[in-house]
Amino acid sequence: MPAEPFLDNWTYLKVEFNWLERLLLNAVAKQRKDTKAIERVAQTKADHATSHWWKGVISLEDSIAFDSPVKPPKASPSYQQQLDARIQVSRQRGIGLALPLLCDRLNLTTFEKNIILIALAPEVHRRYAQLFGYLQSGQDVSERPTIDLVLRLLCRNDAEWRTVRSSLIDSSRLMKSGLIEVEENDRSMFLSRSLKLSDDCINYLLSEPADLAALEELVSPEMPLEVAMTQSKRQSVNLVLPKAVQAQLEEIYDQIRFASQLQDWGFGRSNGITALLIGASGTGKTIAIQSISQKLGLPLTEIDLAIVDEPSEELINQPLLLIKSAERWLTRSAPIAKVIELIEARNGLTCFSVRHRLAIPSVLSSRIDFTIEFPKPDTTARIQLWQQAFPKETPIAKIEWKTLAKKYTLTGGEIQEIARISAIEAMSQNSPTIELDHILRAIDRLSR
Repeated sequence: MPAEPFLDNWTYLKVEFNWLERLLLNAVAKQRKDTKAIERVAQTKADHATSHWWKGVISLEDSIAFDSPVKPPKASPSYQQQLDARIQVSRQRGIGLALPLLCDRLNLTTFEKNIILIALAPEVHRRYAQLFGYLQSGQDVSERPTIDLVLRLLCRNDAEWRTVRSSLIDSSRLMKSGLIEVEENDRSMFLSRSLKLSDDCINYLLSEPADLAALEELVSPEMPLEVAMTQSKRQSVNLVLPKAVQAQLEEIYDQIRFASQLQDWGFGRSNGITALLIGASGTGKTIAIQSISQKLGLPLTEIDLAIVDEPSEELINQPLLLIKSAERWLTRSAPIAKVIELIEARNGLTCFSVRHRLAIPSVLSSRIDFTIEFPKPDTTARIQLWQQAFPKETPIAKIEWKTLAKKYTLTGGEIQEIARISAIEAMSQNSPTIELDHILRAIDRLSR
């Protein structure tokens, strides 16, 4: 049965809040049970203060111990796949879902997404603030979620505790974005501090509909102004793309390859070729242009607008230029004149890479020669991606790739990363080969 798109941004948020509510109610039930158990036994304040130890909850031999952390309600693979499919269909229908767009734009992990969701909850309904207040009873804190509560809700073991905590320190990607902040209080302990989303972030997440222009206005001012240009040196490229996409890439390659002859035959161009590449992270946009670069024998310069503010004059003379995170330059609120100036000054190939289709001003869209959409791979493509993700020299057990391809709707980039993680998993267990269990562990790690 085909996935149904979400009606709007609020419908999507209600699904996410349903998961959070189950998580909080589980935590409340457990806390009530523990409180009753302590009250039956404890006779003094000292008994209450040391209840963690005499209950046998904390093991003093472990490196880090937890107060019986609440296990988040883990969605079944089928449920998660259905949710991802609905998000994807919504994107294809042009329905803006604010939180997925934000996570995609900043490459946030599932943990980081859940932190934002928890911080957003009390801004949506007082019920969540009351639940936070109950779960944080006995602490001198507000009804906003504290770092301690977030760790207790989201972490099931030491590794997850360290991962989530690292997302909340000042130098982390999430905190540097400026969208969420740790509120100071009269206590110095890090765990007792509470989390607050910026007003602009709250307004964006609850906007209807959410759109990329508003997202860029939200995140762009926070980006550091440092240049990030790299020369691609990839040695081999294996493309697994739909035939229609391959045909467009082949046409770009031919136009560049025969540029001088076209000029001699009277079909010359006043400037270079401009292409807009649309697709989620990992769908093959970068590798496709790297393939053209290799076949032409020309260097490819890649620049990421997530960490650069102004184009440098060096870009004008680069034969092949790939501009990533180009949403920042192509929306209606962006300085379009600078983009047009760059396009008109260049004679080579200029590619703008974006994650979603944009409402591009007509003055700019008329200057784009190719618009290529990179879809997420289907089952057949995923089988091929799995088969080529592991180098020939990699010792790997016999794996049923078709089963993995059907069960997990991953992009090529995600499959490549899973292959690398699974190799580390095998090595850490002194296994002579990569087994299916190592791959499944890697998938689990990537999905957190």
